[in-house]
Amino acid sequence: MVDVLNTFVAIILSVVALTPIFLLVTLLNRSKISQGTDPAVIKRLEDMDTTIATDTNIALETVSAKLEDLELRLADLEDQRTTVSGFKSKK
Repeated sequence: MVDVLNTFVAIILSVVALTPIFLLVTLLNRSKISQGTDPAVIKRLEDMDTTIATDTNIALETVSAKLEDLELRLADLEDQRTTVSGFKSKK
């Protein structure tokens, strides 16, 4: 049942993700307006792209460090876990 639900959700998410891309490509292909691109605009967009990529990498490194810390804590807890002994059943 879980596999069916996961498949259904994956199909819906792929449709939600692919439909806007398809519509954008269709609209761009239909519009034949030729405009000159200003090099300053391209440079600004490249700078913004670099900033976004850098910030994303920093965020991913932070998440990765926190996950590694969590894994270490879980490993320590597993090492500390002991079996309780000494209980006797009453007859």
